[in-house]
Amino acid sequence: MICAARWQLAQRCCYKGRAQEVGSPSRMRWVALGVLSLDICISYVPQYTFVPILRQSMSALRVDEPAMNILCILYALVYVPGAFVTGPLVSLLGCRWTFVVATGLVAAGCGVRCAAWSTEVPQSLTDGSDWPPNWGPAWFGNTAFVLLLAGQGLCALGQPLLVNCTSEMGSDWFMPSERPAAAMISNLMNFVGGSLSFVLPPLFVDDNPTDYTVMHGQIASLLSFQFHSAMLALVLTLVLYQPRPSAKVGDRQSMSFVAEVRSIVKSKDFWIVNFQFNIFIALCHAFDAVEGSLLENYGFNASLTSWTAISCGVTSILSTIVEARCITSARFYKVALVISNLFMATSLLAGYACLHYQMSPNVFVFAVGIMGLATPGWGCSAELGAEVCFPAREATVNGLLEAFSNTAGVVAIVWAQEGIDAHLGAAVLAVMAGAAFLGASVLYFLTGRLRRSEAEDSPKTSEAGAEDQESKLPKQEADRLVRKGRVMFLLWAILLNFVSVLLTATTAQFILPALLTEPLPMPAPKKEKDAKGRAKLKNGLKEPRTWALICEKRTSLNAKQVISTFANTSFAIFPCLRDKPDLLAAMNGLLPKSAQDVYARSAAARPELARAASHMKLWRLMVSRNIPSASVLEDTELPCPRFRFRRNELLGKLPLKTDFVAFNPRQEVGALDTKMTSAMRKRDAPEKFNATVFRLKPGRGIPEALNNYYVTLRWAKKMLRLGYGFDASHGSFSEHIFAGLYRSPQARGFRGYALKPAALAKEGEGQPPSC
Repeated sequence: MICAARWQLAQRCCYKGRAQEVGSPSRMRWVALGVLSLDICISYVPQYTFVPILRQSMSALRVDEPAMNILCILYALVYVPGAFVTGPLVSLLGCRWTFVVATGLVAAGCGVRCAAWSTEVPQSLTDGSDWPPNWGPAWFGNTAFVLLLAGQGLCALGQPLLVNCTSEMGSDWFMPSERPAAAMISNLMNFVGGSLSFVLPPLFVDDNPTDYTVMHGQIASLLSFQFHSAMLALVLTLVLYQPRPSAKVGDRQSMSFVAEVRSIVKSKDFWIVNFQFNIFIALCHAFDAVEGSLLENYGFNASLTSWTAISCGVTSILSTIVEARCITSARFYKVALVISNLFMATSLLAGYACLHYQMSPNVFVFAVGIMGLATPGWGCSAELGAEVCFPAREATVNGLLEAFSNTAGVVAIVWAQEGIDAHLGAAVLAVMAGAAFLGASVLYFLTGRLRRSEAEDSPKTSEAGAEDQESKLPKQEADRLVRKGRVMFLLWAILLNFVSVLLTATTAQFILPALLTEPLPMPAPKKEKDAKGRAKLKNGLKEPRTWALICEKRTSLNAKQVISTFANTSFAIFPCLRDKPDLLAAMNGLLPKSAQDVYARSAAARPELARAASHMKLWRLMVSRNIPSASVLEDTELPCPRFRFRRNELLGKLPLKTDFVAFNPRQEVGALDTKMTSAMRKRDAPEKFNATVFRLKPGRGIPEALNNYYVTLRWAKKMLRLGYGFDASHGSFSEHIFAGLYRSPQARGFRGYALKPAALAKEGEGQPPSC
């Protein structure tokens, strides 16, 4: 009798809330949760692929930071139509086939991303040719980036079909007391998958690559690994995920999709939960998208994001285990959301303090680890939304929440990047922390009514007396069975997360040795000139486009010497803005109004204003035509006879992360870089170039270096912003640029170098230096 009664009680516990049909295998709910968790995790892996390897990706694809952010923004944009597709698709196909479609889209997207990287380096990416579009962004003409964007779009289409169905799956398979934990475990994969997206790229791609071809092969291997992971998720979903039980939760009313949306938007509690969730997701998306850029601007490597991802992943797993133990009823959702938003605000404030006060990188890792404690905010928001909007379908509610929140995420990403470009730096994190406090405060206005729980509890009241009479077990025996079930549930959750992380890390371990110890079968970079006459550097890139800025009236010796030095080179003369109408027209868009006033008052300031406007117009040309780098000489320079060869030798040995090089500064400036100086003096070239290389840093002098320099597209954009405040009232244009740069938060991320004066050229007329 005792055994029969135990079995009867256990059976009622498993099937309470009509989560399953009588006689269906109860263990399948664990398989269903495991498969969905793995699918969500895999769907996030492609999302932030290029954030930890930001500079390498920009160098490989010849695009800038806003273009790379589009790859993250695309995910947020796709959630808007996904909100109106998920609910009807689940009603038509059911969860099983919806998940198959989702993982199929992710696998197809990863395959298209792989197609963007052929086994050979695309010639259009290694040459310095530009694509001057007549409309739209400059990257429209970049075939590889457009193809990568298309693959990213397919991956983004599959993700909402998985993320929006977590509550739907929990409602299908789990009894009410298990649903909070099931929701938090499935939504935990949003953080674990995002963490893996940050951890994996640095394992494949060198942090400081010196050869373009090898770097291209490493990124191709990373994308191939992601494609095979997506295919594995598709096969497992097709084989292991079973259709849900036919019985649904409670006596849910049958509603059309339009009726569901109408009932949702009329709920005051939905808009409160939605506002809080918008802030929470917007902060997550914005931080993930700009974290690498923010670290780069403060002098840290973007690969530090892999350690922050590990820290966030570990704490998110721990917090989910604790929350699954504590949250056993829907009435705890509100408190959990308040605590999650407070953890988010604390994490952002700690990150701001670390960057602003230049603390150790370990402090930043710890700060992001605090963010992992906010993990329940995602699952509890989805479950609370389903509670207050019942009898609307859970997938429809989650879809609308994700649509609104990801639209807010797009705005947050754009705003955060604009704030960084405008030299706000870490202050954007402080503003984001204030938004998190606001999200916690609005939850005070919730009415507190939980409609789904009320509907589930109502039929159980009449059955409670019969169950008490039938059950002969003592109360302590029933409590023991419940505690045992919870312990097994927690152990299963720990095992699932451990296996998920271990599987990914182990697979990467098998791939990495062959990748790092043996070069990929890639063709060696060719040294001969291309049709435009530009040679390939030792690091695999093409030599930069070269301009001579002709500002003086004389065009005799200096201009002739420049042109003869760069014979058979892709070379252009860029005229200085000397005529008053042209100069004032350019100043109107490049320099402040105070510069025009100074131009009208002071004749002595006019040459410097013309020089500044000319350089800024050239930088704007680089931005508009997406030209990755340029070498600029003023006509006051006399290059040495071997200037081009030695310049290319220097650029080929400098790191790919180089932002700026002063070839002929007016005075010795910067800190001696012994590593680069020794590299330049190695006898691996036809002739020896004994260059002494200095690293440009704050506190080591402000260089007067815009007479002869190399600059990348990324820093041409930043110098455009810095130059806008120049009006020739305090010093030269070069002093204004570098003084503003060294005062900005981006100074620590600046990678500039300088040579000794007259190492490659000299100022003035006469015979060129012997160098």
